[in-house]
Amino acid sequence: MKCDHVGKVVKFGYKLVDGQMESHVDLWGCSKCDETSTEPLYDMADNFTVKEPCKKDCDCFGCKAKGLQLSTGDANGRRTMSAKAYDGELKAYSDAVRQGIEPATTNMKDIQAAVELSNLAGKAFDSTDNSFKG
Repeated sequence: MKCDHVGKVVKFGYKLVDGQMESHVDLWGCSKCDETSTEPLYDMADNFTVKEPCKKDCDCFGCKAKGLQLSTGDANGRRTMSAKAYDGELKAYSDAVRQGIEPATTNMKDIQAAVELSNLAGKAFDSTDNSFKG
């Protein structure tokens, strides 16, 4: 039984034309059978339209992909603190713990709140049970 080929590109290549690198199809294939050829396996007028490479901004996938910005997620530098700020928070937390104060977290806001409460009360604040020591 003869296959009514459904074309696909198996391998792209590049060639130098007038000093410019241009892509072209090195190997065509069929999605239904394993046949391959250096020429399309079907009548291109009936089954396939070759789109020339885009040379300007338009609505094609390639032009849309040029402006694509990928999210860096948790690695986004605008949301992560600098090493200096991180070290400062850890030092402030360590100093508070040495004084007997237990901040709720290592965030500077929580550390400062616990230290302020301790200073107002004259006793070390413990955020684990919201009480003062001593």
